[in-house]
Amino acid sequence: MAAYPTAFVDESWLQQRSSPGAYLMSAVIIDQDGVAGAEAAAIKAAGVHGSYHSSVLYHRGHVGTIEAMLDVVAEHAGWSVISAQVPLNAGSGETSPLGRAGPRGNLEGQRERARQVSLERLLRYLNEQRVRDVYLESRASPAEWQQARAAGSRLPATDRNDIRAYRRLLDAGAISHRMRLIHVDGRADPGLWMADAVAWSAGRAIRADEPQWWNRVADVATVIEATTGTELHLNERGAAPPEGERDPHNLSQSAQAMFSPPFYSALPQEHQVGAILTSLVAQAEQARTPAGDQLNREVLRYVQQIAQRVEQLSNTVERIVPRSRPDATNPTPDPVSPAPEHDHLSSPGTDLDVGD
Repeated sequence: MAAYPTAFVDESWLQQRSSPGAYLMSAVIIDQDGVAGAEAAAIKAAGVHGSYHSSVLYHRGHVGTIEAMLDVVAEHAGWSVISAQVPLNAGSGETSPLGRAGPRGNLEGQRERARQVSLERLLRYLNEQRVRDVYLESRASPAEWQQARAAGSRLPATDRNDIRAYRRLLDAGAISHRMRLIHVDGRADPGLWMADAVAWSAGRAIRADEPQWWNRVADVATVIEATTGTELHLNERGAAPPEGERDPHNLSQSAQAMFSPPFYSALPQEHQVGAILTSLVAQAEQARTPAGDQLNREVLRYVQQIAQRVEQLSNTVERIVPRSRPDATNPTPDPVSPAPEHDHLSSPGTDLDVGD
């Protein structure tokens, strides 16, 4: 019997004022016969903490644990993929699809739509990799699970949108009926710890222009645009950390100011948009733009560049060769118009014969 890969999936998002925002859904793909060894390595990397959550560990200063978990991914994962929705509200309206009113409902609606778009793209990608079991962290609390079981339901209401997205793909024939989507408790699943580390490393890069953690797994990872599936580049390989950065344990003040955890309040805070997020948004928008529109934009951009260069050249010429001005002390006399010339002169009283 053929052994199929298994995928572990987690999410992260950025949603703050003055920022386009981003939603990231990461999957770590491991060969079925390698899952046990990878999970054992993940448990060892988590060490004395007993469980794992990158954001919590980072705030507590346990950066070495995060790095150890990313090294487990680099060593044991066949591949990792991130489905990215940037900007976070790309293609969404102002109202919440869940029926909630007001700013809080709109923000939650944007995140929920981004999650479903990202999940569908991710499942399509995993299907191409012949993945059969997809383990996704449940968003439901223990109390919600208990209520669902008491009501005879297999899933809490919180996770049902994920199942709807999964079934839409099944009905459309976009994924195999052999693929299973399984919601589990992420706090106790070492496979999801690895997915959490990958999502956190990518999120850290776009929040604070700090790609050094992402670079630990970049050789075994891909970022795809959630709407089109186009590959995006989080950063160029070998790119140096941003200016002013010190080390992962002692960040610059600007980096500290830009950081925020992967889960946010419904009222986002001010955010300074960095170069990596700006680049990611530009790539995603280009991927979503039809080819004809892209050509028109390129032509317009070149015309604008030419116009700017002509204007710059004109200004430079004017500075180098100033316009000549008349000398006020020796003004040039105006030219004297010559007297009109006549071919025929007549004396008084002489009649002129004018022809037709």
